[in-house]
Amino acid sequence: MEGEVMIFRRITINDKYQVMYFFRECPDYFELTEGVQPDNCDEFFYDLPPNKTINEKYLFGAFKEDTLIGVVDLVADFPEKGEWIIGLLLIHPNARGMGLGRAMHNEIKKFVKNQGGKKLRIGVMEQNVDALVFWSKIGYKQTKITEPRKFGIKESKVVVMNYYF
Repeated sequence: MEGEVMIFRRITINDKYQVMYFFRECPDYFELTEGVQPDNCDEFFYDLPPNKTINEKYLFGAFKEDTLIGVVDLVADFPEKGEWIIGLLLIHPNARGMGLGRAMHNEIKKFVKNQGGKKLRIGVMEQNVDALVFWSKIGYKQTKITEPRKFGIKESKVVVMNYYF
């Protein structure tokens, strides 16, 4: 994203239509991970891990001009205090491979550090090979692989990875 202006800001329910449009522009991700396209984006706004509240969920978007080109779903202190989980980091297909993922991750790190976080966690479905390569490249280390779970119409193991500050 060299030379281009990216705005990274919090997303609210007021951005719902932009998020839904963005999801429709990313069919490859949803086909790979769930086997179906989402018909709404409610999970992005409201889905939480066990025992977490909506006040512990932070949603961010990367915008080029007024166009949403990347989203992040982040939850504080899960599964333990000081560890933040990235529920989703998704980049528009036309913006992939240009450094946006790394730039968004840098913004996430700054935000989490300012909130007192000590490490980040991400779960990547085993078939999402490009994502596994990306997260490894920026310093995440695999900590475990889960038993298969159902996502949409697919069943997948999840590779859990951590990043330490």
